[in-house]
Amino acid sequence: MSEIYRDGLFRDYFKDKVRLLSLCNALLGLDGKDPDEIEINTLDGIFFEKLQNDISCIYRGRFIILIEQQSTVNENMPIRCLFYIAEILKKYVEAEKNKIYQKKLIKLPRPEIFVLYNGKQQEVEYRELKLSDAFGAASSVEVIVKLYNINAGMNENLIKRSEFLRNYCTFVNRVMKNLAAGMKFENAIAEAFEYCQKNNFMADYLENRRWELISMLGFEYNAEEEKQALIEQGIEQGIELGIEQGIELGIEQKTIKLAKKMLANKMSIDDIAEFLECRGRKASID
Repeated sequence: MSEIYRDGLFRDYFKDKVRLLSLCNALLGLDGKDPDEIEINTLDGIFFEKLQNDISCIYRGRFIILIEQQSTVNENMPIRCLFYIAEILKKYVEAEKNKIYQKKLIKLPRPEIFVLYNGKQQEVEYRELKLSDAFGAASSVEVIVKLYNINAGMNENLIKRSEFLRNYCTFVNRVMKNLAAGMKFENAIAEAFEYCQKNNFMADYLENRRWELISMLGFEYNAEEEKQALIEQGIEQGIELGIEQGIELGIEQKTIKLAKKMLANKMSIDDIAEFLECRGRKASID
C-alpha cells in the first residue's frame, strides 16, 4: 500500500512558521517563541536536476535544520543531505559577497539533520545514518543524519514536546490503522479527518483545507499506485520475456513462477529481487 500521502501532508503542514518553530524546538531541545526566528529555505527542485528536500530552514541564525519525513528509510540520506547543505551554505555565503576570499572566518549556522520515520517496516526508536558508512571508514568529511521513529509508541517524549508533531502523528497513525483494518484509502482518509476534528487534533488546519487536502492526498496516492502498477506490469512483461527466451536468459522456470507468486502476494520489487539474489547465491554454494 502506498504511503506517499504522509510526505505531502508533512510538507504542507510544516511549511507554516509557527508549526515549524514548534517542531524545531522539539528536535533541538529549545524553547523559542518567535516564529520570525525561522527562515524557511526549502530547496525547490532547481538544484541537481530536481533535487529537493522536505523542509529546511535557518533557525536563530545558528542552525541549518533539514527535516525529512520518510515511510521507507533511505540509507543514502547522508549523501543527499550533503548536497542539500552544500547548496544552502552556498546561498548563505553568497550573501556575504566576497568575504569567503578574505582571511577572517565567516561564521556559519550549524547543520542539524533529522529524518522522521513512520513506515510499516520495523525500525529502532533512534539511530544515526553516517556518510562515513558509505566510505567504509572514518573520513575528513562526515554527515550525521538523526533518525527518529515516530510511529505509535515510539519517541513519545519527542512527540509530546511539539503539539503540531503530535497532531501530524495522530492523523497518520489513524489512517494507517484504518488501512490495516481493510478500509479503502479514501474512506481511511475521511475517517481520520472526522476523528482528528472531533478530538481537536489539527482541527483548524483540516477544516480550512479539507477538500483541497483530500484532493491532494488522493491524487498523490493514486499517482503512486499507478506508478507501482506500471513497474509491476513491466516486471511481469520481463518475466514473460524470460519464459520465452528460457535457456538463453538462464532463468529457471521455477524461479520465474516463484517471482510471479511473490508479486501476486504484494511483495515489494526490491524484496523479490533481494530474495532471489540470496536464493541464487545459496544455490551456487550448495
